[in-house]
Amino acid sequence: MSKAFITFDGLFSILPALMIIMLAFNAAHTLTDEAVERMNRQQVFDKLVSIADYSVKQGLVVSENMGAIAGEKVRYPNWVDKSKITGQYTEDLRERANLDGLSIDPTSPGDGSYCIYRIVVVGTSKDIDLLYVCGD
Repeated sequence: MSKAFITFDGLFSILPALMIIMLAFNAAHTLTDEAVERMNRQQVFDKLVSIADYSVKQGLVVSENMGAIAGEKVRYPNWVDKSKITGQYTEDLRERANLDGLSIDPTSPGDGSYCIYRIVVVGTSKDIDLLYVCGD
């Protein structure tokens, strides 16, 4: 009878310890998953910022040939040529940034989990507009 009592006593003393260990592992797993998700969101955001900055400083800017030096062009940062926003341009940037989706739109936010915008000048009348860069 005393051996059975010792067995039950041991079982009931080990059970709370096992439950505490399982709770600690579950909390660590949850915290790790949340940290990975936050890191992924930050990476996507950083990539979108890089794409937007590249687009308004080099990729989509209005440029013209310099007369004095052959082959060189003058670029006007933040002055966007809407005709340069093509599917090929967007797809090339999406592949280089390794994003699942990317849309660059001068009229409204496009598809994507995250969107940022840049204030740009558009057209010969130099109207102020927004350039939306969205992706996931």
